[in-house]
Amino acid sequence: MPLVSVVIPAFNAEAFLARSVGSAQAQTLRDIEILIVDDGSTDGTLDLARQLAVADPRVKVIAARRNGGPAAARNLGLEAAQGQWIALLDADDAFESGRLARLAGVARECGADLLADNLLLEGDDGTREPMLPPGEGASCAPVSAAQFLLGNLPDPARPRKSYGFLKPLMCRAFLEAKGLRYDESLRFAEDFAFYLRCFSAGGRFYLLQEPLYRYRLRGDSLTAHHSTEDLRRLQQLDAQLLRQAVGAPPDYRRALKRHKQSIDQRLQWRVVIDEVKRGAWLGALGASLRGWHVFGYVSGQLAGEAWRRLGPGRARAAET
Repeated sequence: MPLVSVVIPAFNAEAFLARSVGSAQAQTLRDIEILIVDDGSTDGTLDLARQLAVADPRVKVIAARRNGGPAAARNLGLEAAQGQWIALLDADDAFESGRLARLAGVARECGADLLADNLLLEGDDGTREPMLPPGEGASCAPVSAAQFLLGNLPDPARPRKSYGFLKPLMCRAFLEAKGLRYDESLRFAEDFAFYLRCFSAGGRFYLLQEPLYRYRLRGDSLTAHHSTEDLRRLQQLDAQLLRQAVGAPPDYRRALKRHKQSIDQRLQWRVVIDEVKRGAWLGALGASLRGWHVFGYVSGQLAGEAWRRLGPGRARAAET
């Protein structure tokens, strides 16, 4: 039995997969298996994965019958994993070489069910910065469900910050004992929803400040282009969790209500955009007036968009 199973869901990732798998193969911790889950790719991803498996017996390939989305691909990996710990790795991301050894050691010391490290955000322009600011996450800092929810609220000072992006090392025995799997109806924020289910099952979540996971920022990623339906499913998830939170700690309920309000606002802004795109101006106006907590957010977004399009610089350019 390997110590760590690295699960790599891959869909049309031919351009990035070798780098991602290579970062797992280069770990100082050698007692690992690497599970590449091809999610019905239409490019050369599956062929490349099989080539990588031939070259390294630690690499195994799981081919989905059809494209089921990232949650379904993760579930296939969880079902096949044999390691004591499970490490998720997106097909366009990479590990620092000492990551798995460091996390496995700290997780044992902390008694963690899930242990996440900081993310090193890498832009296409070569920029690199940690997602979490200094001081957020000590050598082994416990994270409550309320803190996790608040860590997913929009932060203008750090627009890239979201605890839902974290990729924790997870104890397989805990996941199996609680019967935890991803919600396959979600193609956006599926990790966020899964971690909340882990909290609900009593999972002990810890956080490290060290950025050992290299997270590639891509403009065409699913997280960068969430749809109205994506946000609606997330809104429904928050509503379901609120209904189930009777008797939960007050700080958790407050944080969950704040998160739902944020999703309400973003969803209605998305609805306004959809209505404007199809020329339904009355529908856009109606959507913007749906509740005061939504109206303030949407009107602010509209004002910002108007300023961007029609601000002084644009106006001067039009006059010349």
